[in-house]
Amino acid sequence: MPIRAAASRFSTQNTVASAVARTHDERMGLDGSAYSFFDVQVRDGIAFVTINRPERMNACGAEDHGEFAAVLRDIASDPDVIVAVLHGAGKAFSVGATYEWMDELTRDPQMLVELQDQVRELVRAHIDLDKPVVAAVNGVATGSGLMFALLSDYVIMEEQAKLADGHVRAALAAGDGGTLIWPLATGITRAKRYLLTGDWIEAHEAERIGLVTEVVATGTSLARATAVAERFSVMPQMAVRASKRAINQWLSVGMATSFDYAAALEMQTFSLGGEEVRAAVAMLRNGQTPPGGEI
Repeated sequence: MPIRAAASRFSTQNTVASAVARTHDERMGLDGSAYSFFDVQVRDGIAFVTINRPERMNACGAEDHGEFAAVLRDIASDPDVIVAVLHGAGKAFSVGATYEWMDELTRDPQMLVELQDQVRELVRAHIDLDKPVVAAVNGVATGSGLMFALLSDYVIMEEQAKLADGHVRAALAAGDGGTLIWPLATGITRAKRYLLTGDWIEAHEAERIGLVTEVVATGTSLARATAVAERFSVMPQMAVRASKRAINQWLSVGMATSFDYAAALEMQTFSLGGEEVRAAVAMLRNGQTPPGGEI
């Protein structure tokens, strides 16, 4: 049976679950014109998803954030897509939320309700997606953008790039799935070291502690990710997807034990600690180091 036919047959097993989980609308499959935050192209069964706000280091605003989960659900439902590659336009992968949106979130409780739903859907969409996802981390990655990458199956990081879960530096409880993926990937001791400080991690250290899969030379992450995706595309699809679904059960367990609690605490710090969050965001915006510095 041809690869694409096998992939299509296997994907139908998840059609009902994917349809129930979709929250954005009823369209099925990838339609590049449906996105404003992403540039989406499909070539030879590979969906190339580029975060496309290079002028602001691919930061997302309130109008963009829901697209993280939407594009993953569309990848899942498109029978022509076998594997996905995630990438950032310009010099950054994604720096997470804009400072303006973070300020708004401290003042608008309804926005927090919507954000909590969107973050949960982002993580759930990643867990439910049984097609391989390869992330090409070409620069700085934090916040939701970092989770978009770290929840992928194969994470390629360029040697000059760096990443951080910077929630605590913005006076927020670690959220966006950080308390889910970091302990599983690095162990709870290392997870605490970085989630409680918000310190930056260089590429080779991220690889050493198990947070990313491999490190490549500057400017080569997309080419390497494409090569990995091409390999996935010709492998036995039922075997690959079934294996991923089994492994992702660990993420489902982590979601049940940690994610919802962490997400609620993040929203609580946005709301009850709004003044402190605004002060921390102002420091970050001005290039100042928040209290605590680097360990």
